[in-house]
Amino acid sequence: MGFRRCSSTGRARRVGVVALCLAAVGIVVPGSAGAGTVVNVQIMDRCDPASFNAMFGDVCSVRNSGVPVEQFLARVNPSDFGHSAWRYAPGQIRLKPGQTLQLNNRGGETHTFTEVASFGGGIIPPLNAVFPPGTPLAVPIGDPRFIPAQGQLDVTGLPVGTHLFECLIHPWMQATIQQT
Repeated sequence: MGFRRCSSTGRARRVGVVALCLAAVGIVVPGSAGAGTVVNVQIMDRCDPASFNAMFGDVCSVRNSGVPVEQFLARVNPSDFGHSAWRYAPGQIRLKPGQTLQLNNRGGETHTFTEVASFGGGIIPPLNAVFPPGTPLAVPIGDPRFIPAQGQLDVTGLPVGTHLFECLIHPWMQATIQQT
């Protein structure tokens, strides 16, 4: 494997040497040692604080506008399966050994990222209307992992296999993690 000479006089070589030196003393430069060890999951919602807080109390913060509670509730049914602005992105993830799952709540509400035995209803009965009648509740496995608005949480050490995660508050928010 060879190196191509850069037309700028040694600039690329200097940048590479600086990155190598920083890595040697433990400072990680984006794209250098340690890259690829974190897989990000964005937890999103678009709650309108005025309408959500008027109906439910102080549950929504951060945003100055968004989806009014009436629009949100209109989509909580089996046909729409909840409002699409409330989601995990991405919803399908493959983790390699040693990778960390980093959860970033970009929304205005608290959410959970809870491993479940199978997807199902959550802890807020009216929001379970996204499922057909008779759908069982999700059975949590371990810590429910509550993540406040604008919060962050790292998940490590998942055993090899398929893991199902759901927000127990908004049960249509689902993710499947394949740990290899």
